[in-house]
Amino acid sequence: MSLGQRPLTIPSLAQAYVSLDLETTGLDADRDKIIQIGAVKFQGDQVVGTFDTFVNPGRGIPDFVQRLTGIRPEQVSRAPFFSSVSQDLETFLEGHPIIGHNISFDLRFLETHGLPLANPGYDTWDLASFLLPRNPEYNLVYLAKQFGIAHHNAHRAIDDADATRQLFLTLLRRAGELHPGLLDYVHSLAARSRWGVANLLAGVETEYDTGYGEAAGEDNGASVFGLSGLDLSSLAARLGNPERRRDDSNLKHLDENKIAGLMGPTGPFAKTFPGFERRPEQSQMLQSVAEAIYQGRHLIVEGGTGVGKSIAYLLPAALFAAAQGQRVVISTNTINLQEQLIRKDIPALIEVLEGAEVVDRGLVKATPLKGRANYLCLRRWRRLVQSDNLTSDEARVLSKTAVWLQDTVGGDRGELNLSGRDAFQWSKISAGDKNRCPAIRNAGEPCFLRSARERADQAHIVVVNHALLLSDLALGGGIIPDYQHLIIDEAHNLEDEATRQFGFQLSPDRLGEETDTLNRLLHEVRLALNAPGLQAAVRQNGERAAGSVEEMLPRLRGNWNDMWSAAERFFNAQGNSANNGDDLLITLPARSHRSWADLTVAWENVDVGLNRTIQELAALQKFLEDTTFPKPAEPPAAAQAPDVPALAGESASLQDNLEQLRERLSAVLSKADPENIHWMHRDQQKGEVNLNSAPLEVGPILQEKLFAKKESVVLTSATLSAQGNFDYARRRLGLPADSAELLVGSPFDYRKAALLMVPEDMPQPQTEGYVEAMSQALIDLGHSLSGRTMALFTSYSALRNVANRIRNRLANDGIDVLAQSIDGSPQQITRRFIDNPRSVLLGTSSFWEGVDFHSGVLKALVITRLPFQVPTDPIVKARSDQYENAFNDFSIPQAVLRFRQGMGRLIRNKGDSGVIVVLDRRITGRNYGRAFTDSIPECTRLPVNLASVGTLAAQWVESREERS
Repeated sequence: MSLGQRPLTIPSLAQAYVSLDLETTGLDADRDKIIQIGAVKFQGDQVVGTFDTFVNPGRGIPDFVQRLTGIRPEQVSRAPFFSSVSQDLETFLEGHPIIGHNISFDLRFLETHGLPLANPGYDTWDLASFLLPRNPEYNLVYLAKQFGIAHHNAHRAIDDADATRQLFLTLLRRAGELHPGLLDYVHSLAARSRWGVANLLAGVETEYDTGYGEAAGEDNGASVFGLSGLDLSSLAARLGNPERRRDDSNLKHLDENKIAGLMGPTGPFAKTFPGFERRPEQSQMLQSVAEAIYQGRHLIVEGGTGVGKSIAYLLPAALFAAAQGQRVVISTNTINLQEQLIRKDIPALIEVLEGAEVVDRGLVKATPLKGRANYLCLRRWRRLVQSDNLTSDEARVLSKTAVWLQDTVGGDRGELNLSGRDAFQWSKISAGDKNRCPAIRNAGEPCFLRSARERADQAHIVVVNHALLLSDLALGGGIIPDYQHLIIDEAHNLEDEATRQFGFQLSPDRLGEETDTLNRLLHEVRLALNAPGLQAAVRQNGERAAGSVEEMLPRLRGNWNDMWSAAERFFNAQGNSANNGDDLLITLPARSHRSWADLTVAWENVDVGLNRTIQELAALQKFLEDTTFPKPAEPPAAAQAPDVPALAGESASLQDNLEQLRERLSAVLSKADPENIHWMHRDQQKGEVNLNSAPLEVGPILQEKLFAKKESVVLTSATLSAQGNFDYARRRLGLPADSAELLVGSPFDYRKAALLMVPEDMPQPQTEGYVEAMSQALIDLGHSLSGRTMALFTSYSALRNVANRIRNRLANDGIDVLAQSIDGSPQQITRRFIDNPRSVLLGTSSFWEGVDFHSGVLKALVITRLPFQVPTDPIVKARSDQYENAFNDFSIPQAVLRFRQGMGRLIRNKGDSGVIVVLDRRITGRNYGRAFTDSIPECTRLPVNLASVGTLAAQWVESREERS
């Protein structure tokens, strides 16, 4: 019998459980009230009892809770108070284990309502998190749908409780499908950390071990996994060694013209590429990109929506790389495009080229490469496993990654769902910014980061993101294998990302992050010093070295706190007088203030402490490198033995981090630098001041580190030009004067596809009636189009105000409002909009670009305001000050590019159509408005006022649908 066919009977399910769910007036257990209780008692698959009641909260139910749950005030007004039902609930629970989805939420509410429970509690969110490491979501609605669980009335307590019951049984059966060695490992983690799932897994483990051993005729397999939870031999075989990059001299006859011919009407793409449609704009772009790569030139090229930019640059890049045996790097800004290139566009391109026998099968190799923090570090992973004070959160993430490690090849966090509290734990087990791990150099030891870099070293096409590209430039190379040919897609984001990568932020908790790592290092060093067989003199030397580091910390922390207190006083003195809100530019006049002198004195004390700590760490590192530690005699002890080479590497990395901290503090606090912007920012959430730095201009940096050092750099995007030229982008990005340029429009007929409306009676932004007018326009559009509307905002406060005004009025017509950060993350509300287009989606910066909907989902795009940058932003202000006419030469071109990005969300495919509503009359009422209208494709325009927006939109959409 195969494992998948073996019936699973878990001894622990012989007892009764109770699945529980509460509906409440809010999320705060200390202030909010319970409005419904649902509980289902079950034994195995059999339901043996239910408990279901509304509860009178003694207060109103917020509108958003009514929308979410469907529970109305009249349903609870005559219901019993909690005090009247608590005894019945306690009797129903009978001390049985309680199951819940995020059970701590429910138990906390019961406790604050006077019913503390000692029952064991098991969380189906926890179970799902580690058993389904790749799942995109762990909410109950999503999981119920995934497993075909009946869940008709989500967010009603009894329905949620029963769905949780079924999910619990499903997940336990899923646990029963794990290898017994892996299950034993997860159980040991849970038991050591007192993670609540330990008892459950013990029950699964016992049944599984017996069944597996009898069925397979072998031991339970724990020896394969060892104490680390890993089958290292299987992992090493999976990673393997990449095939060496090859070239094909037969391809060298292909020049720019012949490559362009491959996309011709009789070429291989026309014959075999799914849905191929010849587009003159794509052929133009392909020809220009091919010339740039083959002739070693720089190029800036804009291709409108629908041109097919990806294939236009991938085809010449792939053939050039294969012919020359060279490497071409492609950089994108968004994860979506990076994934699309690797998973869809490049494989499709290679399939056509191989099918047409243009290239040999298996010749062209492509791979992604990400920053080191994206990869799991197996050494750090095992070190956390060996921690003697493991937390339940750490145990859960170690269990999640252990399940994932059984089949991953990339070791990339992008394969995992690390939402919520799991995200923080990843930093403890990732390759992070540590650059001296011995595994990177040791080919005999599995290492995901080394494997990714080896694949990149042998690939023809390496796909990276802008952050990695620019951090590699900032470090002078060494992260991305050497390359001379680069294609930057989504290049309109390059300046912003360069600003981030060449700048930095320092906060008061930065030293604590380093000292936490340092304390863990000292703890592990002392464990190593206690190893049997180590000479007493050696142990004393090691303890002396560790103690010397430890002695530095109290004074360093004290000086550090003094420095940030001085920074706070300076900010208050300068900020209050300048009235700059949460940001304060550190200008030359500001540095002459008395409170600045106090800050620099405090910084000098910190500088001395950091320097001495670095010196003592260097001495500790030398001790670790020079000392031979005895190897434990017993295999179990060997599995727990400290990894001394890794400890030496960790010490070196800490020195690097502290030295970088010194350099960055010195850059801001020691002297003024006209080439950089320095400012303070008050984090309102934490109530603390932090220090920031960014380059005044990234153009000169890119000119020096990128364009001057590469043979060919191609910049491309759908939005690089403003008012029909590249002047603004060239200036901001430092593109050399002799670079070629090409501007090709969209092949789509926007006059037939898009109606542009600017209500003539729309109030101006920041005037009375503006928010109400926005709200009314969205209500009319939502009603007229049955949802299918997305509105783009430039501020979250405006979005929140509009969401509050329109939600109830649209709900009466069965139309949902999906507001970013209120109703979910951008990814969550995007999925919900696709699943139910009968919605109005409200988004801020995340939705102005990179969001694509299937044809027919989106019919109206609303731009609520022209997207000018905030003029008081420190970077914007400092850069604006360089221009004589900053508004015309800096603010308008930037806003035009952003505006064009937003406009591009509506028409993504040839069959798309819809309306674009601009709720900012400045686009027609101000002279500079033409800069916006002249930079977009020509749409159909109709005179319109606020009262007719919805009606005209519906008529336009209906007429387009009839024609199609």
